[in-house]
Amino acid sequence: MTIPLFCTFNAIAAGTGKDAPPDWEFSSRSLDAYANLMLGAGFWPTIFVSPESARAHAPMLEELRERGCELGLLVSPSQASIFPLKKTMGVLSLADQRTAITQARDVFGQFLYHMPRSIRTGFYSGTTQTLELCQTLGFTRTSITMPGAQLPQLGTVWPVDATIRHQPLIDVPVTSNPNEKLFNRFPLYLSPEFGTPETIAALVTQGIAHGHVCVTGSTASEYGARSGVIQTNSEALRDLLIDTPVLHSYRLSDYTPPA
Repeated sequence: MTIPLFCTFNAIAAGTGKDAPPDWEFSSRSLDAYANLMLGAGFWPTIFVSPESARAHAPMLEELRERGCELGLLVSPSQASIFPLKKTMGVLSLADQRTAITQARDVFGQFLYHMPRSIRTGFYSGTTQTLELCQTLGFTRTSITMPGAQLPQLGTVWPVDATIRHQPLIDVPVTSNPNEKLFNRFPLYLSPEFGTPETIAALVTQGIAHGHVCVTGSTASEYGARSGVIQTNSEALRDLLIDTPVLHSYRLSDYTPPA
């Protein structure tokens, strides 16, 4: 038996707030460091790219795609310069969600010369109707749900069910522990940005028990620093994933659940 492993990452528009990278140089360093961390360990990252990041990092992203990364679409209206409504996806009307997705996808295609098959929303914000809309718009995979998140002000309200959804399309939840909260009231989730090597190991064990492991991170955090929590946790996570032979890495759009 093998357990699917998904190494995901959010390339957020720079300079759009405290939950975004301060500038494009910082964003570039973090993106490069995370991709090299995972590719160097033999894992296949899925990078969710905001429209602004598609424009700013197009050459780097095309190179990462050639090296084996999947480029998915990140839609985060509250963190984007191209959207007039500065709200998270889950609090927008379905009509405005559709507009946000199609505008972001158009910019993505303009600079990266292909259409993404996978999609994630900023702050994991959305509803079951958002998943249905993504399917209607031609996406085949999402990674939007965060089990146990209860932040209605962000439109991020998900049940504790941590298994991969098959309806209305395949959605891969981020591995999280709803019983432990971060400072921002999100559940503790599997990322080098939070916790300790011990809590990371516990989350990986929990993910295996639920049938998949989904790691995430973002350009808002300083990957590639020579010291600090992220460096320590990144190395611990990489080594743990390598030493867990039951895990098999997939790009999100390559994964098909067993019949």
